[in-house]
Amino acid sequence: MLLIKKILKESIPILLLTTVGGVIAGVILEDMQTKLIEIPGLLVLLPAILGMRGNISGALGSRLSSALHLGLIEPRLSWNKTISDNVWASIILNVMMSFFLGVVAYYVYELAHSSGLTHFEEHASILKLIAISLIAGVLAGLILTLLTIATAVFTFGHDIDPDNVLMPSLSTVGDILTIFCLLIAVEFVTHIPYI
Repeated sequence: MLLIKKILKESIPILLLTTVGGVIAGVILEDMQTKLIEIPGLLVLLPAILGMRGNISGALGSRLSSALHLGLIEPRLSWNKTISDNVWASIILNVMMSFFLGVVAYYVYELAHSSGLTHFEEHASILKLIAISLIAGVLAGLILTLLTIATAVFTFGHDIDPDNVLMPSLSTVGDILTIFCLLIAVEFVTHIPYI
């Protein structure tokens, strides 16, 4: 019974905060509506890149939490082989999946366009979608990787189980951060000629 109380005590405040964070992400996304419509294929990319962020950060958080519980990582911010291996794995996953999502978004959009499911006159550029996906995915991934490490170490060091906190909080922060990074990537890529 004590374990259940501890889990509820640690999880409920985070879940309430993530609900508010989800609303904030939705408001930011609503403000981005014109940008989403300006670049054909971006609407296909958005849900995939948001899902990727939560999956990669969540997996990293789980691995770090396990390493903390097993004593492979000290509950303080210090670099070691376990953290280094996990950071490199996250970076590689971010780059590979961001590139892959850009390609998939292009072909899904082209398929929808050729089937008459979209009403856009212009075609999406594969280079533009890949560039946006790579910039947004990698930038958000790097920030979230550092945030995941800091949150895992901080919570464990304060006798809070990282498993109760990391996944919901990182998913919400990841959504908000990815939307901002996507906006930055769109602004940057639209100013590059010939893409």
